[in-house]
Amino acid sequence: MGSEASEGEMKTASLTDHEKRIAKRLLEDGNTYQDVQQLINTGRMPTINPGRLAGWKDWEIEATSEVDVKRYRYEKSLVDLKSGLSPIDDERLYRAREAMIAAVEIFNSPAMLFKVQIFPVLSQVAWTYLLHEYYDRRGVEIIDANGNSLLLGQMLNRDDCPLESEVKKNLIAVKTLRDNVEHKLLASIGRTYWPLFQANCLNFDQAIRKLFGDNTGLRDSLSISLQFSKMDIDQLKELQAYDLTPQIEAIDQAISDAAGLNGSEGTNYKFKVSYHFEKATKGESHIVFSENNPDGNSKKNVLTQKVVGDELWPFKPKDVVAKVRQRGAPTFNAHHHQLAWKKFGARPRGKAKNPADCKKDYCHYHAAHQDYTYSQKWVDLLIGIASDPTEFDALKKYKPKA
Repeated sequence: MGSEASEGEMKTASLTDHEKRIAKRLLEDGNTYQDVQQLINTGRMPTINPGRLAGWKDWEIEATSEVDVKRYRYEKSLVDLKSGLSPIDDERLYRAREAMIAAVEIFNSPAMLFKVQIFPVLSQVAWTYLLHEYYDRRGVEIIDANGNSLLLGQMLNRDDCPLESEVKKNLIAVKTLRDNVEHKLLASIGRTYWPLFQANCLNFDQAIRKLFGDNTGLRDSLSISLQFSKMDIDQLKELQAYDLTPQIEAIDQAISDAAGLNGSEGTNYKFKVSYHFEKATKGESHIVFSENNPDGNSKKNVLTQKVVGDELWPFKPKDVVAKVRQRGAPTFNAHHHQLAWKKFGARPRGKAKNPADCKKDYCHYHAAHQDYTYSQKWVDLLIGIASDPTEFDALKKYKPKA
């Protein structure tokens, strides 16, 4: 399989000589056309159709040995069915993906603190294999007479490098960081560089998909974990200040010089998010992210984006009553709704000092017109209560505290 079939041969819909020898042996041994076709097509792009096996008895080629068939079956069993990649035929891409997965897994591990020392090394390995495969498929010699392969920096400097400018800047920054942390102490955990790493692996996923097909991507395998402890803003500022040591500042300058940074780089260079807090129940608290763009014109969903306003709380009290009635509770009225929001604390009472102190799952206060609107979750809660005679009766008997 891998030893006899060249990359060029594997790009055609015709059987290679090696595949013909394998197929002939299998068919002579009594295997069905369907089974042989399925085996050959495992991880193969493009796949072959049954007609390619027709007339196999007339092939002027010798069937392979039983040992070769066993090896072929073994190599096919190693194919990653999700990506279609083989560690034998697609060794560079396989290694590139595994190196990036390892980099992210270590980055995500709460037990590992030296992320700044480990992630750059593994990610550089991943990108090097990726570009080696890209150039090798295009007939570019990647190994010199001394057996040395093209360095990542050399490939980034080529005029035919397929990567965008900001992706290159990110890779140069990560490489500069790697060169500086190999034998130096930082006196810091180096959290300031984590956004570089996030952009790096997202760029990798986009690049491998663009260059080698969507099936090779890691979008469903990689996730960046952002871990938050219970700290106030002052504590977060203080912790960030600890990270900005003289050693870090020196490396920052080296990165700026090496990558030619001009301050206008976007998220392909460094992943940037801003966050704000919304009042929520303890069990359902969350952090809201949005992309931090200088011009403020472009938005992306980074982790989760909650939209404050009519989209989440679209129903006025009369709308809530009408929806509950439509769902089989014709006697439900505005008084019952008032009892409900008082019983469940969906919103504060009329003389509350903070009228916006609502349960965000259910209710939202609009300061502009000084009224409240409600969510679909609140409507669903009331429909459940109103459709249950026991619960509805309990609501009717509820006596709000003065």
